[in-house]
Amino acid sequence: MVRASLAAHGDSGITPRHTLFYFYGEGDHDDLNEVARRAGFLTKGQDDATILETTMAVDEDSFAPVSAMMQSWAAAFQLDYDGWECAVVTN
Repeated sequence: MVRASLAAHGDSGITPRHTLFYFYGEGDHDDLNEVARRAGFLTKGQDDATILETTMAVDEDSFAPVSAMMQSWAAAFQLDYDGWECAVVTN
């Protein structure tokens, strides 16, 4: 849905931009934060919420492996991956 919204605004996703990923639940946020920091993400959150931040392209080819990684982290740390967001960037 995010990529469809970007396309509707003329954004192909190839330009790197600030991107956020959201995790919720009662799983292991501390371990998620540690693994994410090692992978180059900034982390923030409290209690049952973690937000990961990075700058990246969000076109399908760039984003697919990151999306798979987010889903695997959610499963590994027993958290709910609630999706992602980014700004619209047009050239």
